[in-house]
Amino acid sequence: MDTNTIYKIGLFASVVTVFIAIGLSMNHTKVNITKAEESYLTSLQKRDSLQHTIDSLQLEIKLQGDGFDYKELRYDETIFRYELGIEHIKHYHREAYEEFVRISQFKERYDRNTEREFKERNNLKTIK
Repeated sequence: MDTNTIYKIGLFASVVTVFIAIGLSMNHTKVNITKAEESYLTSLQKRDSLQHTIDSLQLEIKLQGDGFDYKELRYDETIFRYELGIEHIKHYHREAYEEFVRISQFKERYDRNTEREFKERNNLKTIK
C-alpha cells in the first residue's frame, strides 16, 4: 500500500474514533429515566400541587370563618345595645318611645296594637 492510502485509512479511523468517543461521552452525561420513574415524578408534582391547593383553601376557609364569627359578635352586640336603648327610652322617655314606635310602623297614632305589632315585627321579646 502506498503512503497516501495509509494516511487516508488512519485519518478515517481517527475520525471514526472521535465520533465514537463523542457519542459515548454524550450518552454518559444523559440521565436515564425509566417510564416508572417519570410517572412517579409526575404524580409527585401533581400531589405537591394538590397539597398546596388544599392548604390554601383551608387557610381561606379559616379566615372566612373567623371573619364571620367576628361579624356575628358585632351584630349581637349591636342588637343588644339597640334593645337596651329601646328599653331605656320606654321607661324614662315614654313620649319618645311612643313616637319611635309610631314612626317605625308608619302609623298616625300610637296605641297598644301598634306596640304589639312593633314587638312582633322586630322580635323584641325582652321589651314588655
